[in-house]
Amino acid sequence: MKLIELCNLLEIQMEVQEKLIEFEKNIDFKGMEQELEQMKHPECWEGALERLKSLLGSDEDGMKILTCQLRCVCDTYDKYEELGISKEIFIATMKFFTRFLQDHKDRHGSFRYVWAWWAVRQISMVEYRIGELEYEMRMKDNRFWIDIHIPADADMTIGKLRKSYLEALDFFKKYYPDFAGVDMVCGSWLLAPTLKNVLPENSRILQFQKSFEIEHIEEDSLGFMDWVYGGRDIPLEELPEDTTLQRNLKTYLQNNGKIGWTTGKLISNPFCEG
Repeated sequence: MKLIELCNLLEIQMEVQEKLIEFEKNIDFKGMEQELEQMKHPECWEGALERLKSLLGSDEDGMKILTCQLRCVCDTYDKYEELGISKEIFIATMKFFTRFLQDHKDRHGSFRYVWAWWAVRQISMVEYRIGELEYEMRMKDNRFWIDIHIPADADMTIGKLRKSYLEALDFFKKYYPDFAGVDMVCGSWLLAPTLKNVLPENSRILQFQKSFEIEHIEEDSLGFMDWVYGGRDIPLEELPEDTTLQRNLKTYLQNNGKIGWTTGKLISNPFCEG
């Protein structure tokens, strides 16, 4: 697959596409073959990214490294086909790029790519979006587990979440049997028990929480600020109030409330009605 074909498949914004196509003509991909290849291997991510950034030089809006990573995604597409993984899952997984580009545009008024450090997961095929949720395969000290990530555009209705979970069980059983039936865990501000203080009882987020057993809470983490307000260095009085959640949460924080970051393990039969 060629870069322009990938951009069209993922519906990459035209303003971004124009920059990518121009950079593709001028970047010396031959001189960075090793770094590009290493981005496809989890154990090499960190060093490969640092060396690649050094080779690319000034890249204020991140479009150079985005060009490189999308070239890698073209190779990843071939691997999906070899394994027989559907194009639907490929598109859903790789629209990570499109979504975060648009998010930066919406929040800051311009397209900028700052997620190269995360995209290696999609490139190296350890993370897949299946339905509404993303599933990342993890392994340490001979222990296998799956991290669940919640995309910003996920439909959090219980039926959609359960459908995603059941499809994920089938997916890993078929393509990655070592990960069939392993624990699934989620670390997110969305699991914070204190959200009950700012959300209505019938909130989809509170319903989502019921499918997890809490394992750890970082009470002082400000990670939730990135997702709710777009940054954690905004003074309390200047926090935006564009949504009901932002308004309610702002009031709660101004009264010394905390949200933090919570890790939980998915229960054995999750996302059931009632």
